[in-house]
Amino acid sequence: THTVETIDLNAPNPAWTLVAPMNFPRRQHNATLLPDGTVLVTGGTQGQNFDNLDQGEPVHVAEIWDPGSGVWIKMAAESVDRCYHSTSVLLPDGRVFSGGGGEYAPVVGVDQSNPPVNTHANAQIFSPPYLFKGPRPVINGGPKNVNYGSAFNIETPNANDIGMVTWIRLSSVTHSCNMNQRINFLAFEKGANQLKVKAPANANVCPPGHYMLFVLDHNKVPSVAHIIQITAPVAAEVAPAGAALTAPAAAAGHAAVAPAAVAPAPVALSPLEKDAIIRRREPKPPVVVGVTPTCPYGISACWGGAYEALRRLPGVREVRPLPNPYDSTAFVYLHTAGLPDLDAWAAHFKEIANGTHLLRGVEVTVEGKVKSQGENNLVLSGTDHRPPLLLTPILPGDKVQWDATKKSPKPLEFAEQAAWQELEKQITLAGGSQTATITGPLRKNGDNYILEVRQFTADHAVTPTADPGTINQTADARPLSP
Repeated sequence: THTVETIDLNAPNPAWTLVAPMNFPRRQHNATLLPDGTVLVTGGTQGQNFDNLDQGEPVHVAEIWDPGSGVWIKMAAESVDRCYHSTSVLLPDGRVFSGGGGEYAPVVGVDQSNPPVNTHANAQIFSPPYLFKGPRPVINGGPKNVNYGSAFNIETPNANDIGMVTWIRLSSVTHSCNMNQRINFLAFEKGANQLKVKAPANANVCPPGHYMLFVLDHNKVPSVAHIIQITAPVAAEVAPAGAALTAPAAAAGHAAVAPAAVAPAPVALSPLEKDAIIRRREPKPPVVVGVTPTCPYGISACWGGAYEALRRLPGVREVRPLPNPYDSTAFVYLHTAGLPDLDAWAAHFKEIANGTHLLRGVEVTVEGKVKSQGENNLVLSGTDHRPPLLLTPILPGDKVQWDATKKSPKPLEFAEQAAWQELEKQITLAGGSQTATITGPLRKNGDNYILEVRQFTADHAVTPTADPGTINQTADARPLSP
């Protein structure tokens, strides 16, 4: 779209208001604040799809919005498509870096190059009109740090010619959004070869951090920026030279209380560390949940929505913070030693994920007495927490582990195909009953639970198996997201 809306948060009842539209409809474009308060828009495509680069769809012409006049003015055109994954950053000299661009077409677990037409490992520099209106004012010096509400001096031989002082927070831009971007127009007084500038009052109007400070003359020509940091003052009790800090004098009838020790800040653990702690702590294997994201980048890159949906499923006590990107599976632990409520899970997950992820299936690992009840009929005995389970051979389409390349379940290995038959043979040799641990997809037929045997261990008979929540060492050494 080319529509533009603004909102004045100082108004009694702030509301979005339509203003003059851009000259071109755009998507995946970047908007960059300039030192004079105008906004430069670069790149983007008019296509319906985010990777649509057909002839005539990408927009090369830049344009600038002037909030004073509300007018959009066409600027010079770039020579390269700047669409998906492009970036635009204000430089300290007042110019704008515009670079990159190209859709990554990933296959999870497979290295893949971008199509050449979609690959732009280059950049161009845009020089705004204010750079052609005369010589720049100069900043000769200023503080590196200031506090909220404080006044500070900026040294400049052009003090009498300055009409505006602004600062713009350093950029942090991705996917058409500059997360740090904001501008403050600073009050100032002119002096002899210097400006006395007033810092913003508080972090509500100016988040702490580093800013590019510009001084602009009456033609709005900016200086090269001076990098400056704004923070809150740190309260500290400083003793006079040679004196010791002591507790306050005791009030009548009360002992003096020494200042309380400051507790050390808690150490934040990474998701990898949290995942390892959970794996060491949990005595039982997790429930493995097959999750397919609808975004093209795999479960790791699009994990947030699935993680929240899994946490809110009935009976779930904990969700491991890392999924397995190579199987597109997640690992959860239940409040009891029972089975997941498959019907409730399917309904709740669909509602919570709202189409962003699909729940493919559930794999469990359960232990109990396996009995033979007639030919081709194995049953895992029930417990206080779960009903008996009919054991059946695994069907290829029910395997939870996913092949993102082929968009289908991973093929059954030979041992998995033969697991049920091997288990039946072992039960027969054991006289029709034996304790075993079974791993496989769980499904329902009416009110009855069915466990398809993918792996098992039973006394001395073992099919190749592993903790279903363990990512193999080769996978651990590879990136967890594309």
